[in-house]
Amino acid sequence: MRLATIVAVVLAALALGATAPGCLWDRAEALSGRICAIPNTGVVEHCVDASEGPASAWSKAEADGELPIFMWARWSGRVTPEELIASEAELRAWFDTIDRVVSYVRDEKKHAESLQATLSGELRHLLGLIRDSQEEALQAEPLRAADNFKEAMTGKASAEREPLVAAIAADKQAMTAVQAILDRARDEVAPLQSRYAGAAARFAAYRATEAAETAAYAALSEQASRSATDELDGVEQAVLAAAREASRAPSELAAEVITLSAELQAFAVSFEEALAPHREFLATHGAVPPDMTSGALRSLGAMLGYVQRRVGRSDATATALLGGIALRRQALVALEADEGAREAMGRARSQRASEVFSEGARARVAALSAAPPVSERLGLPLLAERCGELVALVQMRPLCEAASSSWREAGCAALRGQFDAAEAELRTGLPQKIAAGLAALREKGMAAAELDAAQARLDAGDVKGAAMAYDAAVRGAEGT
Repeated sequence: MRLATIVAVVLAALALGATAPGCLWDRAEALSGRICAIPNTGVVEHCVDASEGPASAWSKAEADGELPIFMWARWSGRVTPEELIASEAELRAWFDTIDRVVSYVRDEKKHAESLQATLSGELRHLLGLIRDSQEEALQAEPLRAADNFKEAMTGKASAEREPLVAAIAADKQAMTAVQAILDRARDEVAPLQSRYAGAAARFAAYRATEAAETAAYAALSEQASRSATDELDGVEQAVLAAAREASRAPSELAAEVITLSAELQAFAVSFEEALAPHREFLATHGAVPPDMTSGALRSLGAMLGYVQRRVGRSDATATALLGGIALRRQALVALEADEGAREAMGRARSQRASEVFSEGARARVAALSAAPPVSERLGLPLLAERCGELVALVQMRPLCEAASSSWREAGCAALRGQFDAAEAELRTGLPQKIAAGLAALREKGMAAAELDAAQARLDAGDVKGAAMAYDAAVRGAEGT
């Protein structure tokens, strides 16, 4: 989950974030503390001594997963939270390390999502731990501890050069309502964040199986190509089982992603409604309402898109394999039959092909006999589709020459009377209609640039291109 940079820092400086401190520090680490990083898709945090600098932790995390990268700084393991808030030197040392981390992500890597993740991630949790220690210290030494911590936090806000952070750090009272909303949103979003992490892990596991799935289909294809007639049924069942399995797991994942996306969207709406009364206050300080869901929603959308594309590829592969098995079965049956049976099958296939071609030819003639469609408002003919039909008809003329018509003869008989008329319409009739339509559009005051482009194609003899440009001009004039 991501928080917007400014409000995340406000929450860290005033509310001191979540109460969970994250993983514990190593007592053996150096006095300077440690810098840690973890990629968005990773589960292992990469920590280095602060003296190595943020770049070292970033590089290790970047090699382990995908952006954004969450970074944070831990104080020295030799100092307890109570000792940290009581020591100005230790506190400043920790803040200096935080400054180095934030500056590195912001100024050197210049990666906005990683900056937002850094400001709202483990760093926020560590500040929450300090808040708890501060509350305990306040009970014993309310004045000294409060003054020390308030001064340190206000100084850090100023050092970050964030006017909003510094102003709100000095005026906690004004942020009480906003802080309460942010705290409540943090609590509400935590289970959604946990579910998102689970979905991301399941998606990563599913994505890792793609190579094995492809290899399984390839093996089934090889098996089918070597199978005898009585073995093809078993291969066919294996292909169907593989297709079902390839659809089952992603279907469950897709349902989970869709449900989680809907809940995140509902959370975003409720969060926006809760912040609505305070928008004037936020705007006064130049703060942008935090975006807590769009990053996860984009990620979930990408997961769903991958799942759908992969299932589509799997279904297409299985369909192709089943089609190939059917063709092989027919071929094997033909090879096993006697010569008379093979001749009968050949005649049947030829007859079927002739019927299909004849049906297509009759449909083409019927389409050309109808007038082209006209636009809704201007009543001008739309000619690109008709031009394509005429071109396709003219291209079929060589197929219907008497010497080569063979099984196509029934369909060619219906087409032969159309060839000359189609060629004439392409040469003269269609260009004249396009020219007349362009003239009508000019009279109606349409911009000349599109009309000139269509006319240029027409002058160059590109009738199809001119028809497409003319249709686009007509639709543009009607706003459709």
